[in-house]
Amino acid sequence: MTVTRSQDPQELLRLSIGPACHELRSPLAVVYGFARMLETGAEQDPTTAKYVAQIVRGAERLDALLDDLGKLGRIASGRLNPQLESVELRAIVNGIAEKSENEGRLRVDAGSDVHVKADPAWLAEALQAIVDGLVFEEGIDIQVSWRHEQHEVHLQLVPNSSFPMVDVEPEKSGLGIALARVRVIAMGGSFDGTGDRITLTLPHA
Repeated sequence: MTVTRSQDPQELLRLSIGPACHELRSPLAVVYGFARMLETGAEQDPTTAKYVAQIVRGAERLDALLDDLGKLGRIASGRLNPQLESVELRAIVNGIAEKSENEGRLRVDAGSDVHVKADPAWLAEALQAIVDGLVFEEGIDIQVSWRHEQHEVHLQLVPNSSFPMVDVEPEKSGLGIALARVRVIAMGGSFDGTGDRITLTLPHA
């Protein structure tokens, strides 16, 4: 690949994400491998076992973050694209609400039955990432509702907290919400994280 001075810096950044993720996985694999070996090895005192377990969880979290970062880079560079189809929005939202890890997290104020043009897996993963990002402590739940216009469907997620919505601005959001934003935009929609809610706008199918 030839790099010129006039090349878009953002394009260079997108092209660098994949190699960076690949390089970071090698030292992470070493840390994770030795931590698992210690975890399953000889009996340890409670303090050591606690610290080793934290290392294992941290390594697993980093692996998931690198996976998300790699996907973000592939989407941004056009190497990973959604498979768009007509999707029943209620089915996607109900599927998220019925997951065991989301118990008590979502209150669904369903609108009328409507279909959106989206990739069902991408939409479900984007919604789950938003829920994970907004429910940052016990006692928080999210009201989910939607309304549709002639050409668009607006899906709103409103947390019952004073969550600083500035944190979902593009330059400040967590990686999961950043990936959700990129997925929604790649599907032809828009993502608004201002005010007290997140609003996803998707094309009407």
